[in-house]
Amino acid sequence: MNEWIMGLPFYSQIEGIINDTLGLSGLIDEGYAFFTGLNVVVQLLALAIVAIILVMGFFELLKKLSKIIVVVGILVGLYLLYDGGALDGIIPSSGVVNVLLTFIAW
Repeated sequence: MNEWIMGLPFYSQIEGIINDTLGLSGLIDEGYAFFTGLNVVVQLLALAIVAIILVMGFFELLKKLSKIIVVVGILVGLYLLYDGGALDGIIPSSGVVNVLLTFIAW
């Protein structure tokens, strides 16, 4: 295995989890040997494809998270307006349950 990879922090803990829990040590060694046995051009193409997939996945995740952040921001803003009394004409401070009971003529 590459000495640079083995020198990374927490390498031994990660290796222990992979070997003890998942039992993937043999598959990882075979995959590494297969990849290092390929031509340099094929290795570069494979790394470029993996990099493109990772970048696209990162931007998709960023899009989803930004939508969630906007929705949460709107909900927090509505709550602050309600709590401050700005929405008393629409939803009285007596509570949402009383408004619902009024609508269904309880």
